[in-house]
Amino acid sequence: MESADDPTIKDLLLWAGKTLYWIVRPIGLSVYYVVYYISFAVLFVVRLLYRPLEFLLLPLVYFGRSVLQCLAAPFWFAARFETLYIYLGIAAITGVVLGLVVSLIYRILRGPLGLDSEPASSGRTAKQYREEKRKQRAPLMSPGLVPPIYVSSRGNRGGKGLLPHTITEEMDSDRSSNR
Repeated sequence: MESADDPTIKDLLLWAGKTLYWIVRPIGLSVYYVVYYISFAVLFVVRLLYRPLEFLLLPLVYFGRSVLQCLAAPFWFAARFETLYIYLGIAAITGVVLGLVVSLIYRILRGPLGLDSEPASSGRTAKQYREEKRKQRAPLMSPGLVPPIYVSSRGNRGGKGLLPHTITEEMDSDRSSNR
């Protein structure tokens, strides 16, 4: 067992705390009062100089206000169109969402409804028809029989006058075969 004269850790900490308190308290109070009186003196000087300083800085204050108003003007102007902005934003979002929904529905239903099958070709295409006509005309129109002024190539379309724009009549293969 411990004797009554042995100091415990609790007693040592209590003694150290009291000692530090009596050492730090005067220093802390000294610093506090020094800072207090210096700040009091600075505020006193600033209060004395406030009105003249305010008078000297007044043009800078007005200039700064006008610059800030100019910088904020676009935001004030945009704030007037807030309702229109919200309306158009909601319309755009609605359009995008509905477009995606319709696209999804089309992708889902095009297989069962047979929308992705290509229609069967019925007869000749326009390209095939033109090729056949060109082959039929080739033996009939030789360069020696037709004057060179009427023979034009496809690359030379940009002339002046009406010659590049003339329409030549072609014989239909159905009419010529019936005769």
